[in-house]
Amino acid sequence: MPPVMLRVLDVVAVIALTAAAVLVIVVLNGFLMSRGGSLGGFRTWYSFIGRPDIFGTMVLTALISILYVFWQQRRRPRI
Repeated sequence: MPPVMLRVLDVVAVIALTAAAVLVIVVLNGFLMSRGGSLGGFRTWYSFIGRPDIFGTMVLTALISILYVFWQQRRRPRI
C-alpha cells in the first residue's frame, strides 16, 4: 500500500476513535441524566458529530497529530 494511503487510513482511524470516545461519554452521561436514557444520549451524540465544525475539528486534529508523529520519527536518529 502506498505511504499516502497509510497516512489517510491513520487519519480515518483517529477520527473514528475520537467519535467513539465522544459516543461513550455522551451515552454514559445519558444514563446519569433523569430523562432521555441511552437513546437520548445517542441522539445527542449523533447531532453533535453531524455538525460540520465538530467534524472539521476532528479531521484537523487527526491530520496534525499524524503529521507531527511522522515529523518526529524523521528527526530521530536511527539506531
